[in-house]
Amino acid sequence: MHIVVYQSTYCPVCRRVSAELIDMGRQFDADTEVKDVLEHLEHAARLGITRPPAVVIDGRLFGQGHAAVVKLRRMCAS
Repeated sequence: MHIVVYQSTYCPVCRRVSAELIDMGRQFDADTEVKDVLEHLEHAARLGITRPPAVVIDGRLFGQGHAAVVKLRRMCAS
């Protein structure tokens, strides 16, 4: 599993949420990376990302904002 977290460097909430998402990704033994959404704007737009933080799992948009954390928590609990 490959998890990419798109965040904004100017968003303190994004940094906190990204750190939590990365920790959760480790629970899945996933390959995890963080990308700045502004540096990868075209790719983020192609994925349908409209707001950071956004989580992409294996090339597909999993969730955005706080909802992504909630979805990932549910996935970890299963």
